[in-house]
Amino acid sequence: MIFTTQKAKKSMKCVFDSCSLAIANACENASFGVYYSEERNPNPNIHIHDCCEIFFCLSGGKSFLIGGQLYEVNDNDVFVINQYEAHKITYEQGADFRRYVFQISPDFLHNCSTRETDLTKCFYPHKHGFDHRVHLDDEEADKMRKRLERLSVDEGYGDDLVKHSIMTEILVDINRAVINREGVDTHAHSHKAVNLAMDYINKNFGDPITLENVAKASYLSVNQLCRLFTEHCGTTVAKYITSKRITEAKKMLASGRSVTETAMICGFGDYSGFIRVFKKNVGVTPGKYKRTDE
Repeated sequence: MIFTTQKAKKSMKCVFDSCSLAIANACENASFGVYYSEERNPNPNIHIHDCCEIFFCLSGGKSFLIGGQLYEVNDNDVFVINQYEAHKITYEQGADFRRYVFQISPDFLHNCSTRETDLTKCFYPHKHGFDHRVHLDDEEADKMRKRLERLSVDEGYGDDLVKHSIMTEILVDINRAVINREGVDTHAHSHKAVNLAMDYINKNFGDPITLENVAKASYLSVNQLCRLFTEHCGTTVAKYITSKRITEAKKMLASGRSVTETAMICGFGDYSGFIRVFKKNVGVTPGKYKRTDE
């Protein structure tokens, strides 16, 4: 019998130079992508995408807006975000802003889960007020960094399996941390007026909302509201309202509601306006998103 030697396959690429490339790899291959950066250039807009995200801040973070919650960011904080949650991070001016961003396809999470171990648990909470943040001690953070560094190494034969294993181990550790921390309140942000503003918007996103309404609920003038909201959240009140409505619209479309019904429930004034705003924020029309999510 004559044996032939097959040419070795290329290593699995999973570390990218931009977050958009990491997202594209995760979505196209039902896999994951990792982005590392030290540049002070996070996405300037509050945004939402079709991957689950893990954000590992090594240094320089200031505040993180996720869904309807605002977090103070400390070194070695890890944040978990699902594909229905709009988010935006700000950083300390003049500081080195070092972070890893993982983009993970929901299909990858489901495929790697077992009957006993659900790796999606940390991304899809079943209670209101879920804390998206896990703080790592120095030993845990060092362990995380070493694992991430291995994702850039060509492991040769079985490279894809090794990298899948590394990501699975990271997901297991993060889920363990979330489970162990359940019931502990660690996410409160110090600015009461900003929290009141977000709480009002979160509860009334389906109704017409004015700056005057939000300011009154926050016990602020309109000028104070706009200044403090931008300072602490890194975005405007109007953009936050839109992001909340889009977040809820994605959930409703995924659950089977019609485009027309979703537009009405989420507070969009007219059908065509909903389609325009949804496509601008999500990248596809509501109808296409509904079909592809089924």
